[in-house]
Amino acid sequence: MDEARAKAGLLRGRLPHSGRGRLLLTSAVVLVLAGTGLGTWAADTWPWPKERYCWGAWEEDSGPGFLGDEAFGEDDEGSRTSEETAPTHERPTGSCEIVIAADYTSGYDGDEVTSDERVTVEYGPLPEAAEPRFEKLRDGFLGGDVVPLPDGLPGTVNAHGGLLVLPESCDTEDGRPTVVTLRTSGVYTSGSSYTTDSPADLGGARQAAVLLVEVANRGMAAAGCAPDEPLEVTSPLLDLPGAEESFIGSEEDVCGVRGLYLGMERLEYRIGAFTRDLQTCSVRSDKDGTPYLDLAAVAQPRLAAVFDGVTGQRPVARGWRGTGSLGKEYAVVRAECAGRTVVLTANGVSTDLRHLAAFADAAAARLGCAPIAPSDASDPEGADR
Repeated sequence: MDEARAKAGLLRGRLPHSGRGRLLLTSAVVLVLAGTGLGTWAADTWPWPKERYCWGAWEEDSGPGFLGDEAFGEDDEGSRTSEETAPTHERPTGSCEIVIAADYTSGYDGDEVTSDERVTVEYGPLPEAAEPRFEKLRDGFLGGDVVPLPDGLPGTVNAHGGLLVLPESCDTEDGRPTVVTLRTSGVYTSGSSYTTDSPADLGGARQAAVLLVEVANRGMAAAGCAPDEPLEVTSPLLDLPGAEESFIGSEEDVCGVRGLYLGMERLEYRIGAFTRDLQTCSVRSDKDGTPYLDLAAVAQPRLAAVFDGVTGQRPVARGWRGTGSLGKEYAVVRAECAGRTVVLTANGVSTDLRHLAAFADAAAARLGCAPIAPSDASDPEGADR
């Protein structure tokens, strides 16, 4: 029996992790077991468990496309590999990356197709300095295509990933929150001339939220900071992003914000979350989709905590309420608004405070508090027209 298991394990390690690989593997194991007189078992029972990924949080064939054979393409041939480092109590940082690779001939036009898709998870405290902290947040976690996580969970999500701020029990000694991020990427190539981005299939924004919470629970357990009850996603996503809007020529009220003028001839914007806890908008160049500006107003306490320590001790400029700071590719302001703390951010190529001023005062009016920027701060006088 031990010899049969050893042979089966050796065969399994040498065959590709795909549908076709499983068929070959089943046949091989049948032959191995038959040779040892152990050629029968229950038809629906494998002699080994399914693969698990990211500290055991996700199981093979458990629902999302990237965990099933459909990720391998038309010929159901490919590989799924992973590398991971789990957080610990002594070192509360961790990472996990799943790589799905496929290489096949298209049944439609006969072209050779290759794809490389990746699902990446990072667990750990936010960087201390402002620039690397905003760099971590820049990859779509506060853009116009995100919505708040359901069930009051502090974070954001879209179909390609999300960010979750963990409970205070996971904060560092200096008070920095620990976050879990999930993101996807990928490249699809067909023939010699067609290449496009092709991120892994997470199964939609709500399924991405479930995946994010599952891996967060595993990470917290490994780091020794898990709450008494695990985090859960039980509700649907109710706040969906708006459609992309494109404009050619001057546009005075980008993102539906009165007075938000960018001075761009061609632009594309999208309004994302629009709640009392979170409001977001993204602006892109209509020519090539280059990210230009992400705007966010964050009032959810734990999500706002990701900006603790980077808003300085003084107003961002003369006449502004609260405190703030201005960097190479970000501007951030923290102020009190109707009994709550709100953090307003501009993140991207533009750090023109006039853009943040228009957005900040629109958010303040919506939340029912006094303007945060001075009355002339968003005046487009002098902007290139």
